[in-house]
Parts: sequence; C-alpha cells; structure tokens
Amino acid sequence: MASRIVKSPVVQTTAKRQFAAQAAVARSERELVKAEPLKVSTLKNGLTVASIENHSPVATLGVVIKAGSRNETYDNAGISHSLRIAAGLATKNNSAFGICRNLQQVGSSMVCTQGREHTLYTVQATRDQTDIAVEYLTDVVSNQAFKPWELERSSPRMKLELASRSPATQAVELLHQAAFRSGLGNSLYAAPNKVGSHGTAQLSQFVSKHFTTNRAALLGIGVSHSALTKFADLLHLDTGAGPAGTASKYSGGELRVETGGGLAYVALAADTAGVVNVADCMAALLLQRVLGMGANVKYGTGQGKLAQAAGAASGNAAASAICQMYSDAGLLGAMVVAEAASAGKVVEAVAAALRSATVTDEEVAAAKKKMLADVYTLLEDPVQQVENMGAQLLVSGDVMPTAQLPELIGGLTTADVQAAAKKLSSAKLSMGAVGNLSTVPFLDSL
Repeated sequence: MASRIVKSPVVQTTAKRQFAAQAAVARSERELVKAEPLKVSTLKNGLTVASIENHSPVATLGVVIKAGSRNETYDNAGISHSLRIAAGLATKNNSAFGICRNLQQVGSSMVCTQGREHTLYTVQATRDQTDIAVEYLTDVVSNQAFKPWELERSSPRMKLELASRSPATQAVELLHQAAFRSGLGNSLYAAPNKVGSHGTAQLSQFVSKHFTTNRAALLGIGVSHSALTKFADLLHLDTGAGPAGTASKYSGGELRVETGGGLAYVALAADTAGVVNVADCMAALLLQRVLGMGANVKYGTGQGKLAQAAGAASGNAAASAICQMYSDAGLLGAMVVAEAASAGKVVEAVAAALRSATVTDEEVAAAKKKMLADVYTLLEDPVQQVENMGAQLLVSGDVMPTAQLPELIGGLTTADVQAAAKKLSSAKLSMGAVGNLSTVPFLDSL
C-alpha cells in the first residue's frame, strides 16, 4: 500500500498464582515515581541538551546533527548516504568489531537514521549500562575515521539499499527532485554511479564542516538531565554554527522512470508551508487526514476523498495523501498505485480530487482526533520521540511539550483547513512516476 499503517496493539495478560495455605500478606501502597518533564539546556560550547526522565528500564540516547542530503552539492552528491552506511565503522579509538562486540555484550543496539535535513545516531541500553552505551555513541559521532578499506567493503551494502528500494519510495524521491531540483530535491539515496566514489578526505571534510556544536543536540529518554549533561563532555565536536543554510525554491516539474511491470506508482504534490509556519503546517496535516491516509484495516480499500476518487475509476488502485514537511518548505499531495491499464484514469481522478477538495466541520473534527492518535502512537516509540525532539531543536531551538498538542490542534478551525485546501487547488503540481507508465498522463495534461 502507498500509505503507512501504524499498528499499536494493546494486549495485556495477567497471571496469578494463589496458595490456600499461605497466610494473607498485608498490602502496602507502592509509591510510583513520577516522570520528570522535558528539560532543555544549552551548554557553553553551543551544544543543546534535551531529556525526559520517565524512569524507563531502557534508556534511549541520541545525537542529532543538522546535516543531510539537503547539504550536498553537485561535487559530493550522495555523500549523506555514504555517511549513513559508514555509521559503526572504525573510529579513532575503536575498531568496528570492538564497537559491535562491546555494545552487543551489554545488550545495546545502535542505529543511524537520516532525513533530508538531519542525521540521527541513537543507542538503546538498560539503565545500568547507559554509561557504556553513550561512550560508544559519542565515539561513533565525533571520532569517525573513514578508513579506505572499510569504505570499500561498505559499497555492497549501499548497492543492496539501492536495489531494495520500493517503487513507491523511488516515486517519492523523484517527486522531491522534480519539485525542488536541488537542496530538498537531493535524494536520500546515492545515484548508482556514485557508489564507492566518496573517499576518506571527502567524508572527513563533510563531517568537519557540518558536525559542529551549534548544529547538534544530545537527546535522552529514561536518563536524568544532570547525567545527560555530563555525558556531553564525551562528545568532541568543533564549536561554531557551521555553514549557513540555503532556502530551497519550489520549481515544480515532472520526472518519469519507465521500469515496466504491471503497476504504476505515481506521486503528485504541490508546495505547502514548512514547519516554521506552525499554523499552516498543522492545517496541511489535518487536510492530509481529510483526504485520507490509506486503509485503517487489513485488506481495506482505504478511506477519504482520494480513496473514493480512485475507487470510482476503473481497475484496482490505492490512493493516499502524503505530506512531507521540512523547515522552510513542504509537499502535500497524493501517492497512487494502480494497474497499468487503468493508471491514467486513476491519476486523473486523484488529481481532480486534489484540485476540488473541500472540508466540512465533521471531517475536520474527525481529522483532529486521528491526528492526535497518530502523534501519541508515534511518540510511544522512544526512538521516534528522540527523533521528533531533535528535529524540533534543530529548527526552532526548543521542543513543544506533548501536553500542548491537544490545545494546538484544537485551536485550528474548519476555515484554516479550507484555506489549505484552496491553496492546494490552485497550486502548481509536481510529479514523480515509476513503473509501467504507458497510460499515465503527463503533468501538463492534469
């Protein structure tokens, strides 16, 4: 399916064993330790530290850097993908085997995730092993060695990631390239001809340029703020703000890749507000839910205006709204997956639905409930919560407490969402398409 379905089963089982001969034991009230609120501070070197002490048995620590594919140039295109692949390789202090083995011995795991505007290194460990986990986390972030022979051995991993991309992912990447060309248009994946082209010197230069204290934040969930602040001493980054960012200009366009097969994958979207404009951003997210984000049940046909439009066209098809938000820009539109023979009619119907979208009070009220449920479900995962905190810190320097979300979402009106729909109806569309495109219309005919 084109949409991502978040499943959060809540299943609790309780087992009790009682002995008739056992004397009754007086029950005493157990004092529950209350979670500490979000704390954010900035150190003298410019590094931001943010923590939530929820007394979880597993601590989640992360270092987020304001560096991603958006920061690439023509000369080093694809270098962020190489950087992501290189996470966990040998550092100046530890070998790749030593990092893997020592983290494994304490039951810890380390992951590097990346967006167009940030790179996040996270590690999870039990509370009693936090000091060991954070030692290797900070070493991986600030002491990368990029040994040539290890980079060469990492090329097959990069090729595997490129080969494993789904057609829907490729369509979304083409959509960004068509919409922004450079900057936000740079792909999260390196081009096949760039695999193995990024050497030690180029990677080291990219890291030294972008991995600075003012562009980084140390994050923690399940750890006290005082302890996390002490851990910051292990992070050896150059001080400074790094290079100034360049705004991405929305251009609009179309990119098509014909790969054959029986299906067509088409991503359509228009320009929308970035996260710096909170009200317009939230209105666009509510409109996304009114348009429909795919099926909520297994084997469902989807719900929302886009699914209805796709279903009315001939053939089997699925359509869901997509909304990609960045600091200063965003994309709001639809993802369509359809049989090749009927893809043309489905894409035309979905495009018409985007152009003529209207909302009612009932739809907006339902979208608010759906959005709150989506946010709360997302934040149940501490890794996702750390990434959310880091993204907010890099954009605004602060984190919005979760308790303020109902008030923020509830403050939006039907008129706000209708304004977002009106803007979408007259906006210039962009398109990225992959698969059998024999019947898919060109953008200028939509």
